[in-house]
Amino acid sequence: MKYYMKSKLFKIKEDFWIRNEYEEDVFFIDKKFLTLGLQFDIIKNNSIIYSVKEKLLTFMSNYEIFENNKSVAKVDQKLTFLKDSIKINSKHGELIVKGDIFGIDYKIFQGNKVIATASKELFAFTDNYSVDINFEDEAFILCLVVIIDDIKDKRKNNQ
Repeated sequence: MKYYMKSKLFKIKEDFWIRNEYEEDVFFIDKKFLTLGLQFDIIKNNSIIYSVKEKLLTFMSNYEIFENNKSVAKVDQKLTFLKDSIKINSKHGELIVKGDIFGIDYKIFQGNKVIATASKELFAFTDNYSVDINFEDEAFILCLVVIIDDIKDKRKNNQ
């Protein structure tokens, strides 16, 4: 299934809808207001599916994903000599993000299988992504895309 994420240009609190390929609002990203670090819930049909909290005071970006207040994944950005990489230890096993993480396109792998591809729109005033998901837990993958976008924003602001 293909999903589209578009953040708002003028925002105080950056909540937004994720739409499917039929332009229907499916998931809602409810970012927490006045918090340190990224914190948000992904909601479908008025139910919180996952909550995300960034761990602060770490050298590289680290996030934790919760389902029913239970930790189900840890997202760790690793620094290497050649490039940055993102590894996810989750209830779905180890997932790896490969590609141009800090540019336009990247893929999320479970083993050797591509389970999602994210592409950023080139000529847009806001961060717009299309995410093609071939995985049973679409909400989980969309959480990862929001987290990766946050990592990209932090890196861009630190340069």
